[in-house]
Amino acid sequence: MLEKNKLSSFFNSFLQKKNKSYIDLHIHTNASDGIIDLQFLKNFLSNTPHLISITDHNEIRSNVKLYEAGFNTIPAIEVGCQDGFEFLIYFNKLEELEKFYTNSVEPFKNKNKITRTNKDHTFYLHEARKYNSFISIPHIAGLAQKNYLKNKSYIHNITTQVDAIETYNHTLSKKRNAIARKVRKTKNKYATFGSDAHIKREITSFYNYQNSKFTKALYLKKNFYNLCSIIALFGKHLHHFLDLH
Repeated sequence: MLEKNKLSSFFNSFLQKKNKSYIDLHIHTNASDGIIDLQFLKNFLSNTPHLISITDHNEIRSNVKLYEAGFNTIPAIEVGCQDGFEFLIYFNKLEELEKFYTNSVEPFKNKNKITRTNKDHTFYLHEARKYNSFISIPHIAGLAQKNYLKNKSYIHNITTQVDAIETYNHTLSKKRNAIARKVRKTKNKYATFGSDAHIKREITSFYNYQNSKFTKALYLKKNFYNLCSIIALFGKHLHHFLDLH
């Protein structure tokens, strides 16, 4: 369930008036830990009314390139803190994303872990608020270390300081997304949603979810693609680690 009616007016200038058959505010490419290349996205989006955001982990190259190529892309990044907590941070202007990255992310990257920096959540909340930014908490009821409701003691304090909760993540189960929607409603926040795609099949699966009846067979395929993505993620992270040692 995509809570499109709970999107903030922050996104209005990107939504424009034309109907969007594909909205995805959480995508990863091969610039960080995904294996999705920009040419695939360009081909996929060329004939598809869209609003997307490439939110690579601590990286902005793909976002900048797609934005400058003229696609309807929101400047954004997924910032990882030193303890594994993550924020999706969106910007109205590309220049602000670039400045935020240059000053607050790039100097503090964790060389051993793609998804982390050496700064904590209070640092990034403070830094992001220097700009006209919009902050969302992704996969708040996610798996393992990404289940912030269970393993981050400060989570309820953070929810008072952000703008939105990601209430649909295509890699997660209905139950986990329902928990996220409940948190959003309780905290009276806006919603964001996205594929959290790392492989191409997750993009097409999320497109089908938005534009056709999502049958049981498609749910089974979605779960299989998510498993493939986890395997690909492990390989990408291992390759990154071995390159450094």
